[in-house]
Amino acid sequence: MNPSPAVPCMPEEWNTCMTHLVPIERQKAAQAAGEFSLEELPGSLAKPDAAVRIGKTPAGDQVLHGGKSLDDIATINPGEGLIVMGKAEVRWTMAYYTRFGGKVSREQLLTYARQFVGMHPDGSLAMCLSGHAGRGPAIPLWAPRDEISLIVQPNDLVLRYTDVVPEADINR
Repeated sequence: MNPSPAVPCMPEEWNTCMTHLVPIERQKAAQAAGEFSLEELPGSLAKPDAAVRIGKTPAGDQVLHGGKSLDDIATINPGEGLIVMGKAEVRWTMAYYTRFGGKVSREQLLTYARQFVGMHPDGSLAMCLSGHAGRGPAIPLWAPRDEISLIVQPNDLVLRYTDVVPEADINR
């Protein structure tokens, strides 16, 4: 799978002129975590634009919503982000969501993902770094990257969301 290069666009073209296929690397797990469904995700995380459950092999991948294949799900446009959630991350996200009575932004829920990558509206690629140890709100930091990829294990969910990657910091 060869990633497509992100080509700079004029601001008026940002939503239509480019896509990027994020490479997905499969990692074998000693023991795959149990399965879980989209309905187990809290709040707006349960409604991604596209989702796939990773199988032990590519033939075992199960598209849950919004595409026909893993490549469909992993192709992002400006403003879109991809996250990887395993069973543990879902548990931590749900605990955080419950602790705050469901009054948690999607941005905060996304910070619990094992990995979070995306494309700024201008077409530049980035990885989201944040840490909070479950002690309150995180402040997502978008680190610019020339290349992005995801590492997945069996039963992980790869989820794509729209309008989750902010404009790039012009001072980078």
